[in-house]
Amino acid sequence: MGTTLGMPQVRLRVQSVRQASGARRAVRRALRDRGVSEPDVANVELIVAELLGAAHDADVRAPILVTVDSFARLHNVRVCGIPNIELSDAPFHLRERVLQNLTLAFGQRRNADGTTDLWAEVPRSA
Repeated sequence: MGTTLGMPQVRLRVQSVRQASGARRAVRRALRDRGVSEPDVANVELIVAELLGAAHDADVRAPILVTVDSFARLHNVRVCGIPNIELSDAPFHLRERVLQNLTLAFGQRRNADGTTDLWAEVPRSA
C-alpha cells in the first residue's frame, strides 16, 4: 500500500463491475477511516460509481483495480486493468455530465498490455 501526504492509498480489487455497490461502500469506509471530509467522500464515491458504471456499460467482465490517491489539492481516482474500451461510446456521454461537474479533469489511458485505465481528478474541499 503506497502513501500520499501520509495518507495510505485506497486500493480495491473488484472481481466484477456488477459488484460496484460493494466497491462504493468499501471506498467510502476506507476514506472515512483515513479522515477524509464527508463532502470529499461523497464526491469520490460518486466518481468511482461513474467510472465503474462506464466499465459496466462497456460489458467489462475482467477483474479491475480501483485506486484513490489523496494529495493536498485533489483526489486521484483510477479504475485500472479494463480491456480496451472507448469512452466516446454513447452510454458514456451521460456519465460525462457528472464527471465534468465534479472533477478537474478525467479521461482514459491506454496501456501497452492492451488494457485501459479510466481516471479522474476530484478537487479537495477547502
